[in-house]
Amino acid sequence: MIHFDFPQIAWLLAPWTLMLLWRVQGQRRSLRNLAKIGGPRVRYVILGRVRLARQWTKMALFFTGSGLLIIAATGPKLGTRVVQLERQGVDLLLLLDTSVSMDAADVKPSRMEKAKYEVGRLISTLQGDRIGMIVFAGSAHLHFPLTSDYAAARLFLNAVDTRLVQLQGTVLSEALRLAIDTFDPETEKYKSVVILSDGEDHDGRALEIATEAAATGIIIHAVGVGSPAGAPIQIAGGNEFKKDASGRVVTSKLNEPMLRALARAGGGTYTRVDNSSGDLSLLAGEILAMEKRTLKTQAFSQFEDRYQFFVLPALLLLIMELLLPGGIKSRPKVRSRYA
Repeated sequence: MIHFDFPQIAWLLAPWTLMLLWRVQGQRRSLRNLAKIGGPRVRYVILGRVRLARQWTKMALFFTGSGLLIIAATGPKLGTRVVQLERQGVDLLLLLDTSVSMDAADVKPSRMEKAKYEVGRLISTLQGDRIGMIVFAGSAHLHFPLTSDYAAARLFLNAVDTRLVQLQGTVLSEALRLAIDTFDPETEKYKSVVILSDGEDHDGRALEIATEAAATGIIIHAVGVGSPAGAPIQIAGGNEFKKDASGRVVTSKLNEPMLRALARAGGGTYTRVDNSSGDLSLLAGEILAMEKRTLKTQAFSQFEDRYQFFVLPALLLLIMELLLPGGIKSRPKVRSRYA
């Protein structure tokens, strides 16, 4: 399969073709005009030094060479070749809370949308690190595995909402356990987890699992999304709010003590994200400052440049056109009829 880096340059072949046709017609017109001057002997006297065959040859060399240069400029590529890449970075897993409490609007436009926005900014700061995501509510699921394809990570991030996990609730321990199982158990460093949640936990085993994760070399950071004052949880698709069994509107509050405790247990940092302050710049700095390792060398295929197969013949033809004389140096010897 042939691929071109700059296919738009091929449009230059249109004026190239017009110029070629114009030159060919000009040469033929000149030959017809010469035929009207006189016989072969007269033409020999007038154009004795000019070699018409060489003029055609020079024109062919010039146009062939310039045409090959245009093709070379389009950047032709053919086939594939394997390129080895080495990256320095860490493995980063994002644990994103998708329970319905993340629909609370104490952070505008909602806790979920604010968390996704900050995660997108965090992805923009990564430099060779691998990133993955676990979504959790009443259960935890690997949303996308560790990858260095940040564009794909953004696509998966945009698809996250509070309806992604059907089983509702907030079970942080399952998400942390899944994170431990996702990381390479043979690596004792270069692993980090970022929990983005409002801190609700219906299981109570999150601190225990966080301590276990830290023992395997995983650094745990916590990001609290929301406000201590809290807000009611709006039911998706309407103007009603979630109510408890007694019919009272449920107010979801940010559980900062829980998230701070998780960060302490995991040897990481805690950051609050709300309307007035807080972003993940400090967290990004912590991740960038982590000791890096050479991640698995990735091999990928790409088209191999083939422009040199056009450039070299083009230069050779153009040099030949310059060096090839259009006639002869010596004057033709004309003998008089009386000589």
